[in-house]
Formats: sequence, C-alpha cells, structure tokens
Amino acid sequence: MTPEEREQLIDSLIDGEIDEADFLRIEAELSVDPEVRALYYNRLKLDLLLQREASGSVDDSSSAVAQAVAPSAAIPPVASVNILQRRLTGIFAVLAATVLGFVAWSVWNPDSSRLGSPAGLAGKLEPTAAGFAILQGQSDAVWEGDPLATGSLVPSGPLRLRSGVAQIELFSGVRMVIEGDAQFVVESAMLVRLDRGRARAQVPEAARGFRVQTRHGDLIDLGTEFAIDAGDEAARVEVLAGEVELHRQGTARQRVLEGDAWQLSDAGVSERSDSESLQVIGPDAFERQLSSQQIDQRRQWQQRVASMRADDRLIAWYQTQQTSADGRQLPNLAEPDLHQAGAAAIVACQPASDRWGQAGGALDLSRTGSRIRVDVPGEFGGLTMLCWVKIHSLDRLYNSLFLTDGHELNEPHWQIMNDGRLFFSVKKFDESNGKRRRPDKYNFYSPPFWDPSFSGQWIMLATTYDAQARRVSHYLNGAEIGSEAVPADYLVPQVTIGPASIGNWSEPMYRTDPQFVVRNLNGSLDEFVLYSSALSGSEIAELYRLGNPAR
Repeated sequence: MTPEEREQLIDSLIDGEIDEADFLRIEAELSVDPEVRALYYNRLKLDLLLQREASGSVDDSSSAVAQAVAPSAAIPPVASVNILQRRLTGIFAVLAATVLGFVAWSVWNPDSSRLGSPAGLAGKLEPTAAGFAILQGQSDAVWEGDPLATGSLVPSGPLRLRSGVAQIELFSGVRMVIEGDAQFVVESAMLVRLDRGRARAQVPEAARGFRVQTRHGDLIDLGTEFAIDAGDEAARVEVLAGEVELHRQGTARQRVLEGDAWQLSDAGVSERSDSESLQVIGPDAFERQLSSQQIDQRRQWQQRVASMRADDRLIAWYQTQQTSADGRQLPNLAEPDLHQAGAAAIVACQPASDRWGQAGGALDLSRTGSRIRVDVPGEFGGLTMLCWVKIHSLDRLYNSLFLTDGHELNEPHWQIMNDGRLFFSVKKFDESNGKRRRPDKYNFYSPPFWDPSFSGQWIMLATTYDAQARRVSHYLNGAEIGSEAVPADYLVPQVTIGPASIGNWSEPMYRTDPQFVVRNLNGSLDEFVLYSSALSGSEIAELYRLGNPAR
C-alpha cells in the first residue's frame, strides 16, 4: 500500500464512506504499524479542527482533541462497517491509548507533526533488510544459536559454524566457503573477519581489494583465489591463483604469488616451513557437491511421496515437475478414492527452477493471469493445505495460495496478506436479501511471518482446519506460528471446495475492480498438497524435514 492510498483509506474511514474490502486493508495496517495509527490521529485531528473552524469554535487544545478522539468518538458512524465493530474493539483500544499518549507527546515535542508528513512516512515505510552476504549453500552445517536458512541474508555480528560447510556470497561478488569449526564476522561486502577456522575465497576482478582480517594480520586480495586457516598461533595462507598481500601492523606488506604458502603470526609475515596443503574445498567444487546431494535428496523425497500416496486422508498431491506430455496438466498423485480430484490445468505459468535446483521443476506464477486450476469434489470434516513456494514479494493486498471460485458457502480461502500474515477462512453465511447482518465468515490470521529477507527463499506453508476440535493452525517451515479456536457461530462442519485456483482467483462474485481481483502470487510453486483432515503438528514437521532440500 502506498502512502497516498493509505491516506485515502484513512480519510474514507473518518468520513464513514469506507467499504468492507478497504476497511480490511486499513484494519491490517492499523493493527501492526504505530506510524499508521499516528497518521490516523493526525488526519482525525485535522478533520476535527476543520469542523470546529466551520462551526465557529476555536478550541483546538490538546485536551479537546483527546476528548474528541476517545474510543467512542474515534470511529465514525460507518454503516457499511457496523458488522465489524466487534473486531474493532481491540484495535481501537490500542489506538486510543496510542492517541492519548501521542497527544501528551505532541504537547511536549512540537516537532512531532513531522511524523505525519508524507515524505517522512514514505521513508519509514521503505522495506529494509540488513546484511552484506547471502548464505548460498550449506552441507551438514551446525550453527551456534538459531540455524541459518539457505538463501537467507547472513546476519551481522559474530557467527560460529560449529561443524559442516557453508558457502556465502558477498554483495561484492566474492564467494567464500567456510568449514566448521569457525568463528567469523561479515563486516562489509569487502571485509570478513575470520577469528578462527578455515576458508577459501574466490574473488572476482570487481572485488579487488577484498580483505580477510585475522587476529595476526590482514590478507588483501589482488584478484585471485586463496585458502586461509586462522588458528591461535598463526594464520596460514595458500594462494591458489593470482596473488595477495599480507600485512601485519608495523611491518611492510608482503606480496604472495600463486603456489606460495605464507603465514601471519606474532613474529611477523614469513614463508611457511610446512608443506601441508590447506585442503579447503573451493566454491565451484562445493556447488557441484551440493547439487549432487540435492539430487539424492530429491530421489529420496520422491520415494517417500510414493509411499504416502495411499494415505486415505489425501485428496490431492500436485508436483509441478510432473507435467503431462503437452506440459499443460499436473496429474494428481494421490491414489484414487471417492473424493478424487482430477488433474490440474496449468494456465499462463512459466517454468522455473524448483527447490532442489532443477531447472523447469517449478511453475512461476508471477504473470498476472497465471494459475493452476483444480476441481475437488466432496465434503470434508477438516482440511490441511500445504505448499512449497518461493515468493519474490507480497505486492498484492491478498496474495493467493488457494482460492475457491466465487467463495461460496462452506468454501475455504487461503492466502497471504501484504503485511505477511497467513489468512484462512471458510464462508459460513450467505448474503441473502442483498444485505448482510453480520460477517459471512471468520478470518483466521497468523502473526506476520514475512519480511524482505524471505524474498527468493523456498519455504513450506501449511494451514489446518479441524472442525471436530474447532481449531485453525498456521505453520511456517514445519513450525506452528499461530493457532486459534473457531467461534461456535462460525463452525462449518463439512467443507466443500469444487472449482478452485492455486496461486490466483477466478470468478469473484462480489467485487470486480482489479485491486481486489488480482491476487496472483508473485513467486513460484513446486508442490501443493491437500488432505481431508487436519494433520498434526508432528506430521507437518516431518513433511518439512523430509522435503527440505537444505537439510
């Protein structure tokens, strides 16, 4: 959402002219962003001052404004959103507290009005991510603390790779393989501090001057490939191609040529007396090794999928690398049963690399009209929706994962909001007589899980609906990120699906403007699975473990 759109929606909310869809959009923003709440206050304050000016009143004191924006007055009498008042209570309780605090702060700090300026807001809304390198690959890597995901940004600060091998790619173009046990810090795109451990770096011409800093001195690259072993007594260096310079404070720089082996130590810079090769795997060889490992893992995964096809809970299992001869259909791998879904139709999708690195193994859904069409007969007392996706960005308000056509009674919708929350709903009530008296469905949101650092990474998403247990749960990469009880009024005992789209929406019934309708996922998908019941958390964790190529 742009700052201009945000201001327009806030004005519509204040004026009482907002419709339900736009209300949901601004509701999401108000729920998670204190800057938006501050902006809402500023717009509301301006509106109140204008009203007072028009009526002849000149009382614009903070206390008057605070009174005016108290919870009972903060929400304009919007007939179209009355049905959502109950959901507003929590949000505007927070909003009211924020507003009252903001009023006091405004009195104390006269510069606070800058918060609401479009330029300042736009700067604060610009997505950011922190880091100087990407974790390009890893094999049997054990990290101290939280594990790092392949494809993620390498975090700032000290890192310890206890065992295994990892390859990082710095934004300067340097590729560096690090073997555990190692301690290091990526200080910038041109500087890595290696406190302990072995590494091998391949440095392109554009990154000439790249530096590795050890406790015994620095290695400055002059466009080459080298290996280094940083230990307590010395940092041993081996030049594999090109040349480097070694520098210890207080001594002259020493140029070291291809095939030479030197070391940095407390005694200075000297030729090594040992003939031992450092034997650190290079980036090219490591990538080939990873590729070979992933082929084996993919084969093992396919064997496990074959063994799970007979699960009588399985409705559909689509793997995007298994297309029909004409490349237009995906067969359903589930064993046939009464609720057998047919083959899926590929619409406007483009081939993409799958999570195993195989070219053409996934389908890119970035084109506006792209989708995978399915038709699922039957009624189900529960659901599990699970998929592997690689998302570039969440540039739609609603980013589709699985949407039934029209969203009729008892039909589910599964998507991602643009603020990174998973969204699931099953339509409970019909819109009869042209006017709804209450929301037709209850929306189950996960906490926001997405930030720009996820862009381009393969992730596994899952949501379960358990009618018997009256619960909806959301999962990211095999771990539960949210769970909520189904309100009794909104329980749908038997869910139906029928015609539906993976990665987009077809035939919306109650809105036609493009902003609402265009919901294709900006990214790729290489697997989609549908069960007729809610899998347990341990079952979903196991599916992630087995299907994760970075394990």
